[in-house]
Amino acid sequence: MMNALGNPLAWGVIGTGDISRSICSDLRHLDAARLLAVCSRDASTAAAFASEHQAARAFGHLDEMLADPELDIVYIATPHATHLSIALAALRAGKHVLIEKPIGVDADEARTIARVARESRRFAMEGMWMKFAPAYRSLVETIRAGAIGQVRSIRASFGLPFDTAESARWSRVRSSSTLLDQGIYPVTLALDLLGTPMRVDATQVRRLDGVDLNCRASLEYPDGRFADLAASMVEYIDPSASVNGTEGWIDVPAPFWAATRFTTHAGTIEEAFGSPTTTTIETEGHGYVPMLRAVGDAIAQGLSEHPLHPLDASIQTFALLDRIRSAAHAARAA
Repeated sequence: MMNALGNPLAWGVIGTGDISRSICSDLRHLDAARLLAVCSRDASTAAAFASEHQAARAFGHLDEMLADPELDIVYIATPHATHLSIALAALRAGKHVLIEKPIGVDADEARTIARVARESRRFAMEGMWMKFAPAYRSLVETIRAGAIGQVRSIRASFGLPFDTAESARWSRVRSSSTLLDQGIYPVTLALDLLGTPMRVDATQVRRLDGVDLNCRASLEYPDGRFADLAASMVEYIDPSASVNGTEGWIDVPAPFWAATRFTTHAGTIEEAFGSPTTTTIETEGHGYVPMLRAVGDAIAQGLSEHPLHPLDASIQTFALLDRIRSAAHAARAA
């Protein structure tokens, strides 16, 4: 995880919210990484945050942070609407980037970031930490090894009333969206296990300003396979998941995107009900450690993308998110 000079990778965090706090805390689990700097629009906020997390430097202007020659990589943990401009500025300044999901606000923004990252020859990735979590990796490997036969359907939801619909957190200016914030996790699970659907049906509840408050999507695949997905920021929708196959099913408890265990029911009907197997793998820190370690290792190896979550995967995810939004719009217009 060393940089080109053989020193620990020097990280900068842009934004001072809850995710930034978790990232800063989890970076301390990595011997070959150090938190160098913090940036916020408010210099005093940046200074206080840097002091709290033992960052050597605090910046109130992005350009000043990106001009720091010691800085290797930035984690972008700002509102969705700002991801594109900050990522492009960082890449053009010669910095690697790890961008809190979603990577942008639509597939075109994801494609633009991918193009500029490849032109700059810098590492770039969306921070889809679920894909790097050991329990999630084990889940995917178990399914691909045939433990439940052919996957026939998926049910996954992420519905939690994080805040009131009138909160400043949910803002059209910020490109706030329950589909992008919560729905991206069920969509990623479906893409990982079933791939791109042939048909998408969806509904959304939207405020007058266009911010979506909840979303339900049905993805249809050849031979009758399907995925039922849901997300909400104003109500509870069982935040667990199940993956169902021809020879069994797997339950992933809530919250499925951060689960440390899953239970496999397989075999005869009697075996599936009477002899389930539970796999447990504890996470590290707040759950970001495996992703941060993987990014550092990839950079140390000279890679510009990580094979577990390359930029094309982010583009594919957004292409499906855009299809869901379009399907929901068509349903409202009908």
